Amino acid sequence: MKKPPKYSLIVPARNGGDYLKSCIETIIIQEGDYELIISDDNSGDASMQYLNSLISPRIKVIQPPKFLSMAEHWEWALSHASGDWLMFIGQDDGLQKYFFSLADALTNLAMREKLRVIMSRRAYYFWPGCEFFYGDICTSYIADSRIKLCNSRWEAFKALVGIQHYFELPQMYTSSLFHRSLIEEARRRQQDKIFVSHPQDANLAAIACSLEATYLKSYIPLGWVGSSPKSAGMAVLANTANANSEDQDSLRILKQDYENKIRSSNIHYDFLAGEFDFGDTSIYFWQALLKSSLLRSSNLNALIKSKYFKKIIFASVLIKSKFFIKDNKRSKQFDEIIRRNDCKFLHCILLTPLILPFYIINRIITYLSGRIFPPNFLCWRIIFRSYWRGVEGITLKEASEISNNLASNLLNRVIKLK
Repeated sequence: MKKPPKYSLIVPARNGGDYLKSCIETIIIQEGDYELIISDDNSGDASMQYLNSLISPRIKVIQPPKFLSMAEHWEWALSHASGDWLMFIGQDDGLQKYFFSLADALTNLAMREKLRVIMSRRAYYFWPGCEFFYGDICTSYIADSRIKLCNSRWEAFKALVGIQHYFELPQMYTSSLFHRSLIEEARRRQQDKIFVSHPQDANLAAIACSLEATYLKSYIPLGWVGSSPKSAGMAVLANTANANSEDQDSLRILKQDYENKIRSSNIHYDFLAGEFDFGDTSIYFWQALLKSSLLRSSNLNALIKSKYFKKIIFASVLIKSKFFIKDNKRSKQFDEIIRRNDCKFLHCILLTPLILPFYIINRIITYLSGRIFPPNFLCWRIIFRSYWRGVEGITLKEASEISNNLASNLLNRVIKLK
């Protein structure tokens, strides 16, 4: 019987076009013990034509029998994975050129420490068409030599109260690896399901923070997190008022497609969290915790559902909105969330002074951690950014070459920890 690969890299795709091709190229140019599973959700472009041209025993191209919501598609694609360590990669994302060297060092360290969750700092690649939201930046890459053990509950709390986005939690997505045993435990507890809520990345963060007390974090990025006019996250969360008409149309269609699939999905968004398109990351993560209650004790679930805890979360939404939600639709949606949870708007306002100190405490901890955790109390940091000024930027492949050269010294320090 053939030995399973160490890594399963899963790319769920739909109408990915050139983004998908660039993503796949960052993977297949590397040598490593992996399988690459590309699942195309019935694209209407030439994606399947490109995928069928890929010939390699490591590559498996699959297609679900019907259109699926994103969370359902990820569930279906995940069911085909056989590796020990698992990662989803978005169709406009990519791997760093040193991915397998860093991943091998981190997984060996995780196994030694009996940890099942690994994440890294994010590096960002912004495709053309994102300028209206992100400005003219093309890449943002920051790396340093720290490796840190993170307390899952504290990090989850920070995401719930808006000190950080849930994107900064491990999500088994481009910058995170989950061990198969963690996924199997979640599946056993949740009646043979991994995905029980939308959005799917918040669902995965809820699994990691519910089942693992501690996770390993590297400050050298494992991959490139891409943003493009095909990114569902940008379509849902971005204000497209400043986009050109073509990009507005593309994002509007993508958002409608995404939300229509959620409405018709067998996975339901929790009533207490209001409407999905309210688009607040604290609410998304709280909703994922509500839906994944089988992963936690009854006492912890009672706390998450308690009225006082809800008011703290809603107060954080007000802080992020600078105490006033200007958009009339979002304001009404927020009022409805408060009403559904039998809370009072005034109580949420009064709780904001209790949350603000956590923002300050987190800043202090973040400042100090850079001086405590690096090997030998010395932290080497590199910062690399490029911009779409004029017509030319740099390709994802070129960005990976630059980051690989810049990070070589940092990488050697991490590899020595094996």
